[in-house]
Amino acid sequence: MLAQFTGKEQRNWDDLLPEMTLALDTSVCEATGYSPAFLVQGREPRAPKALYDEQTFGTGHTMTTPEAKATKMRVIFEMVRRNQQTASIEQARHYNLRRRKWRPVVGDRVLVKEHHLSKATENFGAKLAPKYAGPYRVMNFVSPVIVELDKVHNGKRRTAHLSELKPFYDDEEADAAESPKILPRHAPEPNSTQGEE
Repeated sequence: MLAQFTGKEQRNWDDLLPEMTLALDTSVCEATGYSPAFLVQGREPRAPKALYDEQTFGTGHTMTTPEAKATKMRVIFEMVRRNQQTASIEQARHYNLRRRKWRPVVGDRVLVKEHHLSKATENFGAKLAPKYAGPYRVMNFVSPVIVELDKVHNGKRRTAHLSELKPFYDDEEADAAESPKILPRHAPEPNSTQGEE
C-alpha cells in the first residue's frame, strides 16, 4: 500500500502510516471474515467522518453484559478458527499451483524482476519501488536459461534469466479462482438480558 500511494515521491511515506494502519485494522480479513480491530476490541472502531451509530455493527443504544459479550466472542473465535483453516487449505492449493514448473516459450508475455538500488540523494527507496517490470515478449533463447526479451510498448530489448521471469496476465487472462467459503460475518447474538441506556 505504501508503494502504491507514494509512487515516485517517497519522502512522505511516514505521513501515510496512520491512514494505512486504520485501513488495515478496519478491513475485513478474507481469512477470518472479521476485521483485526473487531477481533481485538470486540467492536468496530469509530471511523473518521462516519455516521458511527448508523453504519457500524454492534453500536446503538443497547448495553451488553460482560458475560454475554464473552459468550459472543467465544462463538466468533470458533468461527474465525474454522475460517482460517479453510483459507489455509485454499491458499496452499493456490501456492502449489504456482509452484508448478513453468517455462516460457517464444511469443509469451512475461514480467521481469527488477533490481533497484536505493538513492538517498533522489529520495528513492528500493523497497517501495515496483518489483517487476513489463510486459515483455519472449523473442529468443540465448541459452537454455537466458532469454532475449522485447518490451511490448517501446520495443526495448534486454536479456534475463528464467528465474527472474513470471507470466504476465491481463484482466481477461487473470485466473478467477473461487474464493474459500467463509462463514457469516457476525455471530448470532447469544440469549442474554439487554438493557437500554
